Amino acid sequence: MSQRPTQGDPERYESIIRSLKDYAVFTTDKEGVITTWNTGAQRILLYHPTDIIGRSGDILYTPEDIAAHVPMREISTALADGKAVNERFHVKKDRSRFWGSGLVFPLFNQEDEHIGFTKIMQNTSDEDQAEANLREERAMAETLVSAYHEPIVVLNADMIVINTTASFVQYFGLDKPGIVGKNFYEIADSSLKMAKLRGLLDKQIKNNDFHASFDLTYEHPQKGARNILVKPRRIYQRPNVLFSLEFEDLTENKAQIEERDVFISVASHEIRTPISVIKAYGQILDRELKEAKPIVKKAVQKINEQINYVSALITSLLDTSKIKSGKLTLDPEVFELCSLVKEQVESYGVTESSHQIKITEEADCIVFADKVRTGSVITNLLSNAVKYSPDAREVVVTINNDDAHSVKVSIQDFGLGIPEQDQQKIFKRFGRTESVQKSKIPGTGLGLHLSAEIVKLQGGTMGFTSEEGKGSTFYFTLPLY
Repeated sequence: MSQRPTQGDPERYESIIRSLKDYAVFTTDKEGVITTWNTGAQRILLYHPTDIIGRSGDILYTPEDIAAHVPMREISTALADGKAVNERFHVKKDRSRFWGSGLVFPLFNQEDEHIGFTKIMQNTSDEDQAEANLREERAMAETLVSAYHEPIVVLNADMIVINTTASFVQYFGLDKPGIVGKNFYEIADSSLKMAKLRGLLDKQIKNNDFHASFDLTYEHPQKGARNILVKPRRIYQRPNVLFSLEFEDLTENKAQIEERDVFISVASHEIRTPISVIKAYGQILDRELKEAKPIVKKAVQKINEQINYVSALITSLLDTSKIKSGKLTLDPEVFELCSLVKEQVESYGVTESSHQIKITEEADCIVFADKVRTGSVITNLLSNAVKYSPDAREVVVTINNDDAHSVKVSIQDFGLGIPEQDQQKIFKRFGRTESVQKSKIPGTGLGLHLSAEIVKLQGGTMGFTSEEGKGSTFYFTLPLY
C-alpha cells in the first residue's frame, strides 16, 4: 500500500494536522461536506468548527467558481491524479475574499478505501493584493500581444484567456470579445476542434515544461487540413503564472521539410562508406609514422580528429532521420542508472582535464532502458557543460528520485548560460543559439535534439534551467523499473 495519511491511523493523521498549524487544514467526505477543521482554518477563514462542520465546502468558494463547477473539478482531479492545485480567491465567514494557495488530496482509510478529501491552504494575499496581481497580469498580457504579429493567445494558470493577438483571432476566425475571459479548453474543444491539444498541454503544464513545441493537425474551415506547430512559453512566475501559445502554420513547408529529410538520410548513407575508408587509412598513417617529424605527426592527428568529427556528425544525422521516420531501434535492459552515470563521468574525465566533474548526490535507482543510448545522453550533457563553461573549472552532477516513479539526472555548469529569447531553440534540430554562434564554440545543434528524443522514446523527459552569465542545469528523467 502506498504511504499516505489515513483517518484510520489517528496518531499519524493528528501529527500531520498539528505540523501544519500555520495552514488551513480541513477534511471533507466524498461529497465535499466538511468533517474536520483545524485551528489554522479557524484563524484564516474565521469559521469556528461548530459553524462549519457538516456544511458543504462550496461555501468557501466565490459564486463565480461555484457557477463554473470549480469545487467538483478540483476533487475530481485530486482523485484522478493524487492531488489538485488550488490557487484562487476564497471567501471568509464575513464574505471578504482572499487569495488562497493550496492543495487537495484524496483521503483513504486503512483498507485503502476512498472516504473523502484533505485540503491544505495558506492565505498568500488579501483581496487588494490579489486584484493588483490581476491588473498586473492583464497589463503584461497586453504588452505581449502588442509586440507580436504571430497568432498568439495568453493564458493564466486556470487556462483562462487573458488576451490574444489580432492574427490569432483572424487565423482561427474567432471573435476576440467572445473568447477573452473564457476557458481555453472550451474554445479548443468547440470552436477549434482541437481536442488533442488538451492532453498535450496538460502533460507539459504538469511537468512544468514550457520549452517543447508539438505538432497538431487542424481542419481550417476555409483552407482545409493544416499542420500546426504549437509553441508554449512561460511568461511570468507566481503569483501571476502566465504562459502563451504561439501557433505556426507549417503546411506550406511540410513537403520541403520532408524532401530535405530524405536528402539528409540518403547523403549521410552515401558519405558514410568513404569516410570509414579515410578513417582506416588515417589510423594506418598514425601507426606507421611514429618516428616521423613532429609537424607530420601533428598533421596526421588533426586529420584523424576531423574524420572522427565528421563520422560522429553523420551518425547523428542518420539517427535524426531514423527518429523522424520512427525507425530508431532501442535495446532496453535492466541496469543501475547511478553506476552508468559514474562510468560516464569517469570515462569523460580521463580525456577532459580542464574541469573537475563532481557527483554531489546519488540515489540507488534501477531503470529499464537502452544502456548505450542513455550513456550517450549523459556524455552529451557532460560535453556541453564543459564546452559552454570555458572560464569555469567545475561541473556538478546529481542523481535523485524525482518522485516515486522516476529518477532524475542533473548536470550543472557555471558558464555562459542561455539568453531567455534563445531558450525555445535548445531542443530543436540544428538549434544553435545566436549567442553560441557568435562565441565561435563548435557544434552542430544536433546533440540536445537527439538526447531529448532518445529520453522521450524511453518514457522520460528532458529539460533545463538557465540564467545568462551564470550557467545552466540540464536534466533528464527516466521511469523507475
